[in-house]
Amino acid sequence: MNKVVFRNCDENSEYWVALEKLFQTEWSDFQFVDTYKLESNLPPVIVALRENQVIGGLAYSRFKEPHGDSEVIWLNAVFVSNEWRGQGIASELINRGVRQVSATTQSNLYAYTNVPSLYESLDWLAVDIESELNHKVMKVPL
Repeated sequence: MNKVVFRNCDENSEYWVALEKLFQTEWSDFQFVDTYKLESNLPPVIVALRENQVIGGLAYSRFKEPHGDSEVIWLNAVFVSNEWRGQGIASELINRGVRQVSATTQSNLYAYTNVPSLYESLDWLAVDIESELNHKVMKVPL
């Protein structure tokens, strides 16, 4: 069966390098080592697989909370290969990502995106903060 499978993934996973390379097709300087350090205490990366091939994924980072001083978890990268877009894979990655972040550690989860309509369709809200052209900071309550 040709269904999409979602798995948690860490540096010991056979999919780690393939997902990093997929992210680099969109963000050339992306490297897991920049954010996934032992002390960062981030939720696991999520990988989307079809026929055991990496077709998408989601990763986190820590960054300052908008209008605040504390560092919180953000969705750092959400990406699906072009040929698999439009099938709800990114939405499922985002929803799974939200479920992995504990409301006991922060009240909102954030993302900086150039596709705010995707997040809005999942009930995320735009944060009133300065952003680059065609980008928005989005948040969802936990």
